[in-house]
Amino acid sequence: MKVRWLWCSCGGGCFRSAHSEKVRDCLSLVIFDPHFMSGWLQSGNGSRVSKLASILNSKSVVIAGNITINPHVSLHGDVAMADTDAHAITIGKYSYIDSNAVIRPPVAKNDLCVPMSIGAYCIIGKNSVINLLAIGNRVIVEDDCHLQNLSVVYDCCLIRKNTIVPPKMVIPPYSEVSGVPGVDFKIEQLNPRYKKLIELEAKQLNVLG
Repeated sequence: MKVRWLWCSCGGGCFRSAHSEKVRDCLSLVIFDPHFMSGWLQSGNGSRVSKLASILNSKSVVIAGNITINPHVSLHGDVAMADTDAHAITIGKYSYIDSNAVIRPPVAKNDLCVPMSIGAYCIIGKNSVINLLAIGNRVIVEDDCHLQNLSVVYDCCLIRKNTIVPPKMVIPPYSEVSGVPGVDFKIEQLNPRYKKLIELEAKQLNVLG
């Protein structure tokens, strides 16, 4: 028998088998037919998650509406948190996480992690590794980037392909960032028109893929 899956909207952004006893604890569920959107799970709030993605300890990962999480993405909610009551990862509406991206909360004192937040209308490119503290709204991180431990990217930024943002660096709003520290790293002013363009691109990706 094929197992149906359910999106639990109890706030944890989690998926549970239709045969799980824990379903009784959740008030609002959307049942997924195994023949519907083959390869994807879709929630009532418009988010869709590839069945090939890994959401580890989903109770600690909060996903807003109209988000796409592509195949082989890893969301690490399974880390040891300094505040055990805090969610490990929060992702805002209309964000798009492309294939093979790895998202893991940053490590602070005593090898314990602190919460990571990714804002609304953000695009995370293929193979990018995200270990930073926070990404603001309307940010594009292109393919093969590494946003390192405890760094911060403010609103409306463009992180170019293959860029490494070093630990604890703060990227100001409306920045275009490229390169590798010690080699060709640079931060330039981003045209304010990108604010609307990034939002539109994030929406289109979530509709068209």
